[in-house]
Amino acid sequence: MIDVVPAIIPRDKKQLEDEMTLVSKFASRVQVDICDGIFVPVKTWPYNTQDVDYFEQLKREEVGWPEWENVDIEVHLMVAHPERIVLDWIDTGVTMVVAHVEATEDFQELIDVCRVHEVGVGIAIKPSTDISLLAPFAEQVDCIQVMGSQKLGHHGVPLDPSVATRISELRTLYGERIIGVDIGVTEDTAPELVSAGARKLIIGSAILDADDPEEAYLFFKNQE
Repeated sequence: MIDVVPAIIPRDKKQLEDEMTLVSKFASRVQVDICDGIFVPVKTWPYNTQDVDYFEQLKREEVGWPEWENVDIEVHLMVAHPERIVLDWIDTGVTMVVAHVEATEDFQELIDVCRVHEVGVGIAIKPSTDISLLAPFAEQVDCIQVMGSQKLGHHGVPLDPSVATRISELRTLYGERIIGVDIGVTEDTAPELVSAGARKLIIGSAILDADDPEEAYLFFKNQE
């Protein structure tokens, strides 16, 4: 069965709480997108200065993530030099960190930090990035996350037509790794992506903005 992970791009604590509450009714895992305004132009919580105190409380384990008892929380770090701040996010209690191969010259350090702290690690790659950059790390990570577009940090972005071919290439090269896709996953595109080899669908607006989010989630879950 396909692993379906709702994606949240939080502006502030309230949005994070509202959307976590929504998806926790049916999903067992959520991916929270974090943008620093440097690696991508968008800034999200806490780098947009909203509810920074809440982030500090999370790091100190004074509070927990919304719905932390019911869902596992991954963070997708769309930030420059993620190896420098990954421990901050691990301290908040996440179960997996996904970061970009393009964002650092020392992805190995990020892997090592995650492994020491027994946190899962995923490596993300943009459609235009040379796939050979994954070679030193692909066998060390838990999943490879293919971005469905060059435009990161937004919901509702259409799928780059080249992405299905990239997923097929990765399935051939790294068949033992979980191949995920994030951005552009809709009811129309999901069958092609799954057929190409994607086993993890990270989905924002197609679930969050659906008339019936749980029904949408189950549609993607039942792809074969």
